[in-house]
Amino acid sequence: MSSPKRVFLGLFLLFTVLLILLLVFLGYFFARPGMPVFQYAILFFLIILAVMAATSLSSLALAACFLLGGSPSPVLNRLVKKILIFLFPLIVQLGKLLHIDQEKVQGSFIMVNNQLVAIENQNISPQALLVLLPHCLQDEDCPHKITQDPYNCQRCGSCPIDKLLSVVENWQVNVQVATGGTLARKAVQIYHPECVLAVACERDLSSGIVDSYPLPVWGVLNERPMGPCRNTRVSLSTLEEKLKEILGKQRLKA
Repeated sequence: MSSPKRVFLGLFLLFTVLLILLLVFLGYFFARPGMPVFQYAILFFLIILAVMAATSLSSLALAACFLLGGSPSPVLNRLVKKILIFLFPLIVQLGKLLHIDQEKVQGSFIMVNNQLVAIENQNISPQALLVLLPHCLQDEDCPHKITQDPYNCQRCGSCPIDKLLSVVENWQVNVQVATGGTLARKAVQIYHPECVLAVACERDLSSGIVDSYPLPVWGVLNERPMGPCRNTRVSLSTLEEKLKEILGKQRLKA
């Protein structure tokens, strides 16, 4: 189940408040008389913290506005995404300090990212979209290697790959199966997509979104009835909904 967007945004707000409090704390020491040597060091950190706090606060306000239905400019939207991605590792660490499950924070970040990608309102053609699937969707006992060519699948129906290939064939989009970040990056280099629709777990999706910036990445979480990285599943209806959202009416086959 996806984590609500408020998890990531709430941690982002807390992170911003902590920056402001630290700024006030250091400002108090800087205003005190004496300590001429340390004042310059404090001033340096004050400037850095002031920039970070202002950037974080403005980004949070803009993100909230966009997510609540505002009409962002493409430039501002990309700027907000860049700042969120830059601060994401710090937000995850803050969540750990508060004993918030890491997957919950990552899942919430993916939801925020998806909505920011959606409101860019890009006109993506099927040929410009790359669908990335994790190899763990394939039956673990299957002898047919599909990471080099997904269509090596024998379409036996024992795992979701058969139906997933039918979906991407229906929309005539590029598809690749990856075992991890290296193969995913290689696929991006081969296809040069304008947008990626990736299926994976919270950890791989969030890291892929960060690593792929500024390339927009939509994330769809997989289901793990047998645990991570083993015979996973994905909702075909969710995948179809995302394809429809990205491509609109550009479906090429009935």
